[in-house]
Amino acid sequence: MIKHIQTSLSASRLKRLGFGLIISSIGLITQTVNAATSYNDMITIPVDLAGISTTKYEIAVMHVLSEICPPMLNTQQRQKFYKAYNIELQKLMPTIKNPKSAIQYLSTQQDYKQVLQSIRGWTSSISRNENKALCQDLADTNF
Repeated sequence: MIKHIQTSLSASRLKRLGFGLIISSIGLITQTVNAATSYNDMITIPVDLAGISTTKYEIAVMHVLSEICPPMLNTQQRQKFYKAYNIELQKLMPTIKNPKSAIQYLSTQQDYKQVLQSIRGWTSSISRNENKALCQDLADTNF
C-alpha cells in the first residue's frame, strides 16, 4: 500500500493535485492500519477531538513535514511554510485552540508514536527532491 502511494507522489503530480490531496491520500494508509487497530485502542487526549474528522495520520503528516521541511527551504520559503503549516493545523483541528500543544501531547502517546514512525518511514523512503517539492508546495499554498 505505501509503495503504491510513494509511486503516486511524484513531484510533478504533487504540483498538479495540490497539497489537500496529499493530506487526503493519507486516508488510504489510515484505512489499512485502522483495520488492525480497534476503536477502543484509540487514545483520549485532554483536548476535545470529537468534533473533527482528522485522523492521527493526517496530524502525523503535518508533524513530520514540520521536521523535514524547514532545513530544505530558504528563509522566505520557511516563513511561508510556517504560516501555511499553522493554517493547515488549524484546518485539521478547528475546535482546538492550540493545535501545536495537541501535537505535543500526542507525541507522548504510544499509539501516536507508532503512527509518527510509520509516516517518518514513508517520507524517508521518498527522494529528497520529492520531499522538497512537497515542502515547497506547502510553502507556496495560497490561502
